[in-house]
Amino acid sequence: MESEGTSSPISGHGPVEVTLSSSIRERTIAENSLVILLQGLQGEVTTVDLRDESTARGRVVNVDAFMNVRLAEVLYRDRRGRLTQLEDLFVTGRNVRYVHIPDHLDIMETIQRQLAKIHRVRNFGGERGGRKEYAKKTN
Repeated sequence: MESEGTSSPISGHGPVEVTLSSSIRERTIAENSLVILLQGLQGEVTTVDLRDESTARGRVVNVDAFMNVRLAEVLYRDRRGRLTQLEDLFVTGRNVRYVHIPDHLDIMETIQRQLAKIHRVRNFGGERGGRKEYAKKTN
């Protein structure tokens, strides 16, 4: 194995429990960017191209607002073409070059569904009462 002085963008350790709640900051970032489309890929099998010319194909477990992607049942191809089967793979957002969107996925519907989820979390108390993320100032 050669050492080229670069760190690997992946770690293929065992399964890690995913937390579904995210901070207000993460929801705001997701709501105002196309990362929300990637979050809608949860459960889909897709390919992620990495900056180091390698690829990972697997089922999307989670994508956070910083485009960190967790895949399961992964087929990882390094830049030399060697294939490795991994149970779990975490890719940091800065190492993602491209995420392939499956052809059968309706992009607009996926974005709208994800936005609806964010808005349900933001206003789960309804119009009257309940907890609000952004409290209104009262004079």
